[in-house]
Amino acid sequence: MEVTYELKQKDFFDSLIAFRNRSVFVKWAYRLMVGIVFLSAGGGLVLLAVRPSSQLLSNLVPALALAVMWGGLMWASPWWSARNQFFNQPGAQGPRTMTVDSSGLHWRWNGGSADIEWKNFTRFQETKNQFMLFSSPVCFNIVPKRALTAEQSITFRRLVREKLPPANDKKVSPQTWVFLAVVIVAAVLLVTVIRNIR
Repeated sequence: MEVTYELKQKDFFDSLIAFRNRSVFVKWAYRLMVGIVFLSAGGGLVLLAVRPSSQLLSNLVPALALAVMWGGLMWASPWWSARNQFFNQPGAQGPRTMTVDSSGLHWRWNGGSADIEWKNFTRFQETKNQFMLFSSPVCFNIVPKRALTAEQSITFRRLVREKLPPANDKKVSPQTWVFLAVVIVAAVLLVTVIRNIR
């Protein structure tokens, strides 16, 4: 099977979001952390509205500024990373041709080519808009579904499933445990700060 397509910045963005939300646990831990930060900031504003004081305001300003900055970074970082990866990789721009066979995947683009055997991929992840073929825990190749016809998509999916294991959504990585510990510590600190303000 041979297809020609062009990657777009949106492909990089979608893949980064899919990677960030790669398991139900990570997806909901991230949402929980965002919720805690914004509920804490909202609670501080409500407390300020109920019992206005200059001391309370001076204590809340850094926390609110941190919540706004953190929220902006969490929202903007996948977009910014996708933009940088797309525009700073000359090989990511322009048309590319992918040939898929039983030995592996073969890419050709203006300025280069790559032949990667199936054994060099560790797993795959299928999302709404693309296939992500991982060569390490964090490095992957993007194959957008829009490049494939319905028949090609079925053939590609079947071949990928034969050759590669799917992404393991049940395994919790050490980074996830660290992330969860940071969220819990942050929540405890926020509750402590709010109690001390009263």
